[in-house]
Amino acid sequence: MIKRIQYLLICLSLTLTCLLSVSVCQAKKSYVTNFTTVTRKDMGNIVIKWNQNKSVTGYQIQYSQKSSFKGAKTKTVSKKTTQMTLKKLPKKTYYIRIRGYKKIRGKRKYSSYRKCKVIAWNDNWKYADSSKIHKDAAVIFYAPSKRKGKIIAINAGHGTKNGSKYKTWCHPDHSPKVTGGSTKKGEEKAACITSGTTLLNGTSEAAATLKVAKKVKSLLLTAGYDVLMLRQDSNANLDNIARTVYANQYAACHISIHFDSTKTNKGAYDCAVPNVSSYRKMYPVSAMYKKHLALGKDLISGLKAAKVKIYGKGAKDVDLTQTSYSTVPSAVIEVGDRKTSISDANVKKMAQGIVKGVKKYF
Repeated sequence: MIKRIQYLLICLSLTLTCLLSVSVCQAKKSYVTNFTTVTRKDMGNIVIKWNQNKSVTGYQIQYSQKSSFKGAKTKTVSKKTTQMTLKKLPKKTYYIRIRGYKKIRGKRKYSSYRKCKVIAWNDNWKYADSSKIHKDAAVIFYAPSKRKGKIIAINAGHGTKNGSKYKTWCHPDHSPKVTGGSTKKGEEKAACITSGTTLLNGTSEAAATLKVAKKVKSLLLTAGYDVLMLRQDSNANLDNIARTVYANQYAACHISIHFDSTKTNKGAYDCAVPNVSSYRKMYPVSAMYKKHLALGKDLISGLKAAKVKIYGKGAKDVDLTQTSYSTVPSAVIEVGDRKTSISDANVKKMAQGIVKGVKKYF
């Protein structure tokens, strides 16, 4: 009888321990804090913004030039704070992480970290000397769990103030464009980055593409992909070549989001590599165009599966700066046109479609 009571007490103790462990784990999850944006303008101060978590007592931010965070500097702020600026930092690459905490009986219970990498521009990168606007930094956001080991570059098209004031070579070999577009066929130079169109509801194309890009980022992180964000706000001082150079250096693929200038709700399509012999023989297009086409095809397939309207066969030949300089699989997707709805529900469908396409490609 005594042994039986002892056995029951042991079982009860183990059960309570398990329940307490689960409770603590769930509590820590409730303290998780996610970045909204992390930006570095003109390679100066780093501005960190995050979602407010009403369950926490405060937040802890660490930053370091080392991925191990060895010797990291730590900042702790109250739960009411949702933004911090790291000032007067050297113009180098930084790793940053954030977590929430709750004070319980005088002790802090921390959530897991959310991490990112703010990447300083490097003039020695391939094609870096072809860019005219590259004062800002691109940022990699790391998936919190089940990481797939792949970085997806997401490029919200347009959104660079005065980007059309300067011109860059359309192709690395300075040959003329083989199709028309925002720059005419036969031109050797194009605007660094154009301002884009305006949707019929008055939203700028830059604002619309950013809304889609942010949703894509969120879904990719949840799916285990790390995300290289090439633009996070209304003005990113990175031209088309600079964004491509960043993607070439760090990403497994590069996806640029746009809206067509037509106003018929024509549907989504891939700006496919033109079937022009001279263009397809030009490096790096010669080495990459089959992968560009495959990525574009899978993204359109994903969008179709998500019930997004598709234009024609889902592809239209367009000679673009991005694909001309890309050394990783690259696609420029027109997710709609000026008449396309950018309601939360429709943007979610677009983002889900792009993520489906990424999964299919890899």
